[in-house]
Amino acid sequence: MAELAESADAHWTQKKEEVSSSRPIEFTVWLISHLPLWLVGLLAFPISFFYFACSKRARDESRAYQNRLLRYTADRGDCIKRPHVYKHIVSFALCIIEKIEGWCGKIDFNKIALQKDDVKSLIDQLDRKKGALLIGSHLGNIEMLRSLAEYGRTGVSHYVPVTAILNLNTTKKFNNTIKSINPHVQLNIINADEINAGTISLLMDRIDEGGLVVIAADRTSFNTADRAIIENFLGKPARFSYGAFLLAALLKAPTYFVFALREKTLMLTPRYSMHVHKTGIAFDCPRAEREARIKRLCREYVALLEQYCIMYPLQWYNFFNFWTENENRKEA
Repeated sequence: MAELAESADAHWTQKKEEVSSSRPIEFTVWLISHLPLWLVGLLAFPISFFYFACSKRARDESRAYQNRLLRYTADRGDCIKRPHVYKHIVSFALCIIEKIEGWCGKIDFNKIALQKDDVKSLIDQLDRKKGALLIGSHLGNIEMLRSLAEYGRTGVSHYVPVTAILNLNTTKKFNNTIKSINPHVQLNIINADEINAGTISLLMDRIDEGGLVVIAADRTSFNTADRAIIENFLGKPARFSYGAFLLAALLKAPTYFVFALREKTLMLTPRYSMHVHKTGIAFDCPRAEREARIKRLCREYVALLEQYCIMYPLQWYNFFNFWTENENRKEA
C-alpha cells in the first residue's frame, strides 16, 4: 500500500511505499500459490485492520473522500449512507490481492461480466488486429485487463499485446514482485515520466500491430502537474492528467474508457464487471481545434468516472487529497 503519512500538500508521486521490504508482497504471492483464493481473501480483513489502526492518513483521506461523495449525492439516495473507512481499506487490500492473483494466472475470463456497452466493438476491432487506446483509472482494478491479456484470456481470437504507461517511481517493490512472477511484463511497461517523440512513435507502431495501449487519467505527473486539466469532480475542482488525453490526440487511435469493478465490495472470490465506453471524439482535426477536443475528452471521462464512483463508492483507491484546494480535514 502507498505511504499515507506524508503532508497533505505533497504530490502523490512524492509518497513512498509504506512497506520497506518486498517480503510482505512476496509472502502474498506464496499464499496465493498455495492456498485457496477465498482463504487468501479472508486474510485481508485482519491485515486491513492493522493498517486501519496504524495509518491515520489512510483513515483521514478515506473519510474525506466518502464525505465528499455523501455531500454530492445527498439528494439522490443511491450511494453510501455514511463513511465506511475500514471497509474501504479492506476493499483496497482485496484489490491488491486480486492484482497479484491476476499476474499469477489465477483469474479466469469467465469471472468477468461483460456489459451491453461498447465491449463488442472493442473485441471486434481487436479480432481484426486493429489496436486501440484504453483510458482507465484507479477506480477498481485497471490491471485486470493487462493480466488477463498476458495469459491470452480476453475473448479475442488471438493474443493481444498490452503496453501500459505507468509511474514506476512510486510502487517499485510491487512492480519488481510482478516482474518476478512474469518477467515478460516489464517489456510492455513505459514510464509515464519518460514519454517523448520516440515513445509516441513506438506506441503508434504497437497500435498499428493490433495491440492495446493502457493509461490511467486520474493521477497527474509531478513533473507536469501544472499542465493538468481542471474539471469538477463530485462537486469540486480536481486535477486530471493532461498527458493521458494529449496521448489520445497524438495517437489518433480509437479510444475507449474502461472500468473493471468488483460486483460486490467485499468478495472473497472476485467477480468483476467490465465496463467499456468508446468515445466519439476524434482528432482528425486542425491543430487549432485539438485543445478544445482534449478538454471535451477529459469531461467525458470525468462524467463516467463520477458515475462509477457513485455506483461503486468503496473501490476508489486514490488515497490522497485528489482535489485542488486544501480542505479542513476536521470537517471531512
